[in-house]
Amino acid sequence: MGLINWIFDIYQHTRIDEARSETSAMRAELAALRSSSGSGMDAARLETALGELALATKTIQRLLIEKGVFDPAELRAKLDQIDLEDGRADGRAPI
Repeated sequence: MGLINWIFDIYQHTRIDEARSETSAMRAELAALRSSSGSGMDAARLETALGELALATKTIQRLLIEKGVFDPAELRAKLDQIDLEDGRADGRAPI
């Protein structure tokens, strides 16, 4: 095996290890969201997670509009189109 292949192999294994670590962290975070009884979600943690997701979404949306990638009308049209993909205009996407 040549040096380039060896380096690429190490790189790939590093990426695989990183993906495993990220997966493990996500599983731990999901487990932490569940209440101690395991019967439901901890409402406060879920609300925090949803707030963080909303903030990230709004930030990305505003940056893309400010940079001229698309305008608000295009965003609304695409949002409406994607909303209808499940057959219902309910402002939600299936998880």
